[in-house]
Parts: sequence; C-alpha cells; structure tokens
Amino acid sequence: MNFLHADINKKSNLLTALQVLLPFTFIYKMWFLAELQYNAYNFDISALFSRIFCYLISGAVGYVLAILAVSFSFNLFYKSKFTPCDENFNCRINKQTYMTTCYFVFCIINVLCGTLNFIAYAEPISIAFMVVLMPTIMSIFSVCGIIGLLYLECQKGEFKQLLTSMALPSILFVLLLR
Repeated sequence: MNFLHADINKKSNLLTALQVLLPFTFIYKMWFLAELQYNAYNFDISALFSRIFCYLISGAVGYVLAILAVSFSFNLFYKSKFTPCDENFNCRINKQTYMTTCYFVFCIINVLCGTLNFIAYAEPISIAFMVVLMPTIMSIFSVCGIIGLLYLECQKGEFKQLLTSMALPSILFVLLLR
C-alpha cells in the first residue's frame, strides 16, 4: 500500500481524486437513509426533485462530518505524545498521507455500506440494523483499516505507539462517521 504515501512538499493526485470521489461515495452510502426521510416526510415538491434533495443533503452532511473527523483526528494524533516519530522528533505520518489513507478507507467502506443497503433493501432485514448497527460496525472496521494502513508508514516496533496515539481519533471517527 505504498501508493497511499504522500510527500509533504507536493499535492498528491491520489488525494485529489479521493477528495472528489468521497462525496459521491457518501451519497451512495446514505441513499437508504435518504429514502427513509423522503418517505417519512412525503415532500410536496416533485418526486424526483425531492429525492435528489434528500440525497444531496444526506451526502453533504456525511461528507462534512468526514472532513471534520479527519481534520480533528489528525490534530489529536499529531499532538499526542505517543505519535511515532523519527530520530529528529518529526512525525512519521504527515497530514497528506493521513488524509489519503482515511479517504481511501472511507471510500471503500462507503461503497460497501451502500452495497449492503441495496442488498438489505431487497431483503426483509430490520430497519434498526440498517440505520443503527451496520454503520457503527462499518465505522469500527474503517478505524481498524486506517490504523492498519498507517502502521505501514511506521517502523516495526511502533505499533503500540500508533495504537495509543490513535485512541482518541478512533473514538472521534466512530462517533462522527456513523
């Protein structure tokens, strides 16, 4: 997964592509909740416009929460005294690599959640599972994926440091990315 590494001095093309792709994956992930809102509120505007409005609002809220989660979590991660550092006390994981890793995992998880929503929409599965439990489970998987991919940037013996420094950012991810 070396392709997720980004240099500090130049803007990564992968990061730019993931920043463009991320809102669309959130709309794909949130379509089930948007359909529930559309059916619950039964807007009087035209059906197509109301659905598009619900999708865009749900996707925008999810995208903003993801951006806030990544920026706040990096600040918590960077300021932690347990952050893996090199011999010059520079953090091994720069902000662009952190953002690229987070956005990459979020895109994968959002596509997976959206696909599970499509499958569950056709099958008689509990709405409580779809709305409450599945997003929480998937956000826990995404936190584990982020930690695993960030470990590739560290040295061999720095897993405990990375895990300790990612404790508060992980809680923030689980709370905001649900």
